[in-house]
Amino acid sequence: MKVKLWGVRGSIPTPLSSETIEQKLIKALTFAKPGDISSEEAVVSFVNKLPQYIKGTYGGNTTCIEVRTESGELIIIDCGSGLMQLGRTLMSGEFGKGAGIANIFMTHTHWDHIQGIPFFGPFYIKGNRFNFYSPLEDLKERIDYQQADTHFPVTFDNMQASKRFFKVNQDETFYINDVKIFTKMMPHPGNAFGIRIEEGNSVFVYTSDCEFSINEIDHIHTYEPLFTGADIVLFDAQYTFQESLIDKISWGHSSASIAIDIAAKYDVKKLILFHHDPNYDDEKLNSVISNARTYINVNRKVNDSLEVDLATEGMIFEF
Repeated sequence: MKVKLWGVRGSIPTPLSSETIEQKLIKALTFAKPGDISSEEAVVSFVNKLPQYIKGTYGGNTTCIEVRTESGELIIIDCGSGLMQLGRTLMSGEFGKGAGIANIFMTHTHWDHIQGIPFFGPFYIKGNRFNFYSPLEDLKERIDYQQADTHFPVTFDNMQASKRFFKVNQDETFYINDVKIFTKMMPHPGNAFGIRIEEGNSVFVYTSDCEFSINEIDHIHTYEPLFTGADIVLFDAQYTFQESLIDKISWGHSSASIAIDIAAKYDVKKLILFHHDPNYDDEKLNSVISNARTYINVNRKVNDSLEVDLATEGMIFEF
C-alpha cells in the first residue's frame, strides 16, 4: 500500500506570506558558516541539513489523502484544497484521457474537507469514473449545495465525469474489490467518520476531526476495531493538550498526547499527527512534534517501538 499526503491542514488553507518566507531565510542564514555558501553544491548541502520548519513548510493545503493499493485501486480520502494538486498530477495519466477510475471516501462535509472539489481537473473530463463512499445519506446534495450558482459558476452535475454515490453503514465493513474498509463514527460536531483500510497485511487508519475528551476516553474500547494493530494512523492533533481539555473543549479536535495514548493502547506502529491548526506556523508545529516525542520518552505506558511524526504535505508512506 502507498499513501501520499496532499493536504494536512485543518479549517482553512494557510499559504506562506512574504514576511514568513523572509523570516525563514534570515533564520537559515544565521546557521550558515562561510563554507556553507562557498559554492552551489555547498549551499544545497547546507539547505538539505536544515530542519523542515526552516527550509520549507509542513504544508498549507487542507486535508486530502491518496491511497494506492497493491491491487491497483485508487482511494482518495477527503477533498480539501490539496485535491487540486492531486488532480494536476492525475491529469498527466489516464485521467487526462478520460479513462481514469477512482474511489472517494468522504469523512464529512465541513468546508475544509470539500473545498477542493470545484478545482479538481479530472472531474471535468468526460469518461473518468468516480465512486463516492460515505455513511452520509445526502452526500451528493451537500456537494451540490457547495456548487450552486450562487457559490460557484459550474455546478457539480456539469462536471462531465461519471460520479456515483454509495452509502455505507457506520461501524461496519465493506469492500472495494479485495480491499477491506471499516468505518467508525468519530466524536465531532455534526459527526465525522474514521476509516480503516486493509489490504493483505497492510493497515492504514485515517481519523481526522475527532475529539477524545475525558468522557470519550471512558468508551475508548469501542474504537478497538478501528485502531488495533495499524501500520500507520493519521490522527487529528490540531490542538495542544491544554487547548483540547480547557480552552477549546467541544470544538471537535484532539491533541498529540491523546493520540499517543490511543496509539500505544492499540499497538499502532506509526502515528502521524495531522489536521494542523491554521494559526500554527511551522515553528509552532515543530514544537508540537518535539513535545510529542518528549511525551513518549517520559510516558512509561508507551512502547519505545511507537514512531511518531508530523504530517507534512507531500509525505509518502509505502508499507
